Amino acid sequence: MSLVWVNRLMVAVGIFFFGGGAVFHGLALIWPHLSEPMPPLTHATFVVVNVFFAVAFVMRVRWVQWPFLLLTVQQVWSHGGDLVRGREEHPPVWDVQSLFALGGIALIWLLLWALKRVSP
Repeated sequence: MSLVWVNRLMVAVGIFFFGGGAVFHGLALIWPHLSEPMPPLTHATFVVVNVFFAVAFVMRVRWVQWPFLLLTVQQVWSHGGDLVRGREEHPPVWDVQSLFALGGIALIWLLLWALKRVSP
């Protein structure tokens, strides 16, 4: 994979995952039924967090992996727990929001790894 494609993927990730996350949390502020129950302040916080990461990925900030590591820990703790609790229910359920969040984080780490490999 060339550096040009990795750069394009970084912009796409910024727009799709983090821009989409900001829109989702913004909409959940207006229509709380769109999301699992959580306080409005939490949604507002994640609007800001997602906008930060959207800008950081689009602008190709070189140190983005450090704050992204903190976000990863928080998301694995929160969404990972939701996913496990959903699977323990009777009947077991799949928490789609958690699958999307955790799957997205895994893909972004793969992209960051690929970027490190092709960057001079």
